[in-house]
Amino acid sequence: YYMFRNNKDVLQGKALIDQLDRWVAYGTIEPSAADAIKSVAAHPDWLDLSDRYFVLLGASSAMGPYEFLLEHGANIIAIDLNLPHIWAGLIKKARASSGRLIFPMRTDQPQSELNDEELSKVSGSNLLSDTPEICNWLRTVCKGERLTIGNYTYLDGALHVQLSLASDAIMQGVCEARPDTALAFLCTPTDVHVIPQQAHEAAIKNRASGPAWLKFLEKITPRKWLVPNTVRPVQTESGSQLYLVDGSVSAQGPNYALAKRLQHWRAVVARSKGHTVSSNIAPSTATRSVVHNAQFAAAYGGMHHMRPMEVMYQETSYAVMGCLLIHDVCNPNGAAQASYKLENPFQLFEHGSFHGGVWRCGYKIGSIGEVSALSYYVAIYKYRVLGFLATAAAVGRWVATGSVINGF
Repeated sequence: YYMFRNNKDVLQGKALIDQLDRWVAYGTIEPSAADAIKSVAAHPDWLDLSDRYFVLLGASSAMGPYEFLLEHGANIIAIDLNLPHIWAGLIKKARASSGRLIFPMRTDQPQSELNDEELSKVSGSNLLSDTPEICNWLRTVCKGERLTIGNYTYLDGALHVQLSLASDAIMQGVCEARPDTALAFLCTPTDVHVIPQQAHEAAIKNRASGPAWLKFLEKITPRKWLVPNTVRPVQTESGSQLYLVDGSVSAQGPNYALAKRLQHWRAVVARSKGHTVSSNIAPSTATRSVVHNAQFAAAYGGMHHMRPMEVMYQETSYAVMGCLLIHDVCNPNGAAQASYKLENPFQLFEHGSFHGGVWRCGYKIGSIGEVSALSYYVAIYKYRVLGFLATAAAVGRWVATGSVINGF
């Protein structure tokens, strides 16, 4: 729970393997995610990305892999809003790395004649208003190189859907022009996913073995709280069963759900046409944009009481999702490859899931927020709560009997 906050907390070698095994045993991640990260650790040559080209739509995203890829020497083709403060940050990070930054400019003046401050003022493009121009540029940029295009965009409300549509059009256009293009997405755990049977069974077991106080709350709280995390399996035409998890959160709204569904559809269609598709599920992450809200911070703070939930700090999520992306791009035998056989195309999303416990928790993620927040406040203010209860009990006794203790 918030275990690895600082960048100095680096796990490697046996310590990394042991931590992955602990996460798997607890149910915080799927075994396939641990295996993928172990594969990267066993192939240090995969971490040399000097011959890899990544297109990042929404390059400055807090959960995007921009810095991670630069640290390993990747060639980054960055697409982000034409705002000077965004590009000042992107350029500064690129200068301090072993990677290479490629980006569109809105001037005919040679880059060599501009300093970084001037450069940041004429760089970037708008995915919503410059969609065809961005697509046409990416169809020809870095000719002869294989691109991996990742969608890391996000805006609130309907703009999220518009961004997904714009990114989808760009991905489709580039894939048509460059058939060896790979795609990458960062999936949310708060969605409906196909999951392994073992995860389904673990959710049932975790609910049954939960603490007494949680079972008591399940009986007395509103029906929408602490909803069992089980969905009836779907039988396929071949007679096998697909197991599902409903991780949707109604507070995120229909626009968020549709935007993420569009990304899933593009992943499935692209993979059916022979493209490599990396689409791994990230854990709930304590980013600044989330925990600055007191209610979200409280819910995250108490979520670890719901076994096997674990909220990650941004540094942890950032590192593990970067490793999973490298695995998918570099491992010729991984599930991201179109040659890897799946009975159902949506089984792509059950591989490499670092869901943070959402799939194996006894209760649906959308139904534990209130109880998580309450447990957090009780833990933080327990002495005040106990003092209040003791005072209330004493007052009640005095009102009823005229005394507080033993007749006094």
